Amino acid sequence: MPRVVEVFTPNDVPTFTYVERSEQKFENRLREALAVPKMIISISGPSKSGKTVLVNKVVEKDNLIPVSGASIKSADDLWARVLYWMEGPISRTENTGTVLKGDISAKGGGKIGIPLVAQGKAESEVKVGGERTRSTEETYLMAGLPQVIKDIGNSNFTVFVDDFHYIPKDVQKEIGMQIKEAAESGVRICTASVPHRSDDVVRSNTELRGRVTAVDTGRWTEKELAQIAFLGFEQLNVDVAPTIMNRLTAEAFGSPQLMQAICLNFCFENKINETLPIQKRIEMDFVALQNVLERTSTLTDFSTMISRLHAGPKLRGHERKEFQFKNGKSGDVYLCVLLALKADPPLLTLPYDELLTRTRAVCEGESPSGSSVANTLTHMTELAQTVQSAPVIEWDEDVLDIVEPYFLFFLRCSPYLSAVT
Repeated sequence: MPRVVEVFTPNDVPTFTYVERSEQKFENRLREALAVPKMIISISGPSKSGKTVLVNKVVEKDNLIPVSGASIKSADDLWARVLYWMEGPISRTENTGTVLKGDISAKGGGKIGIPLVAQGKAESEVKVGGERTRSTEETYLMAGLPQVIKDIGNSNFTVFVDDFHYIPKDVQKEIGMQIKEAAESGVRICTASVPHRSDDVVRSNTELRGRVTAVDTGRWTEKELAQIAFLGFEQLNVDVAPTIMNRLTAEAFGSPQLMQAICLNFCFENKINETLPIQKRIEMDFVALQNVLERTSTLTDFSTMISRLHAGPKLRGHERKEFQFKNGKSGDVYLCVLLALKADPPLLTLPYDELLTRTRAVCEGESPSGSSVANTLTHMTELAQTVQSAPVIEWDEDVLDIVEPYFLFFLRCSPYLSAVT
């Protein structure tokens, strides 16, 4: 019988709860794109929407060479990480020394990596008095892109650059030229990015137009998310009431990873650790369900982010106007906006008019003006970037996009905001 941690896997490729979004046929589209010679694949989709899981499902594990865009500060970094994964040469020399007892000796050694790339190793020992010192030196020579082309060109290996949008703009341009050369030499290249940065690959090198196939995965529907829960609970012999299922899918915000985490903690809260011997129907009241969501919120911590957004930028010489809220508390426009984002129904995209409606709804009496709300969102976007470089919220004067679904989940389900206000 499978354990619950094997059924719901927020940080791994699912076995029991993998859902093929059959209407979009993303798996087939990715396989077909990978089969086209000298083609680069650009996968786009919201954060935590399953882009990496899709690639891991389609490309055999032994043929997938993953590289995180956040780790790339230069074009050389990309190919060095590819070669490192291949156990190939990287630019490094290591020296170690050990004091030993006994006779003098000399050793030499080496190994062959996969693919066939040489690694040199030399050992020597020198005796001083009654002791001797062993010195080991290993040298790896970096060959960069030419070595990558030589080793995996026209093979089934796929270089997967996740979070391509994290790569600095100036470095993207250089990489754009190099991945064109790599693809033309038969190296399979696949990148992943968020929707509003999906064209970064092409913009990095306009000569890539016509050489890049785009696969836009989009946000998951609640119906698709419900399939994750249905498959998992069925495997565990658990019957969940429809009202509970609807609440779980609504709070996952189109993220299969978040849905996996919510379902896992739902099981933990109900003491379900493995498949039950007989089917069990589970009904939960509001408080018990809120405990599940609060427990899930501990998987991510946006407390510093919320504190910064709540405080707003430093003021000089005057105090912000305060408003009374329907929850019995009072605060400035920054707290008002956070309460509006937290309000029902949960939305990741909020047009300007919706934001104004929500800020009025959370206030008792007077509410912030439209210009005040817009200025606050501009400052919030800037403040969020001081906490982490990856975008969390983005405001473009008439629409607010919450890029990171885990941020909204933490804001809604964690007790943190209530505790600091």
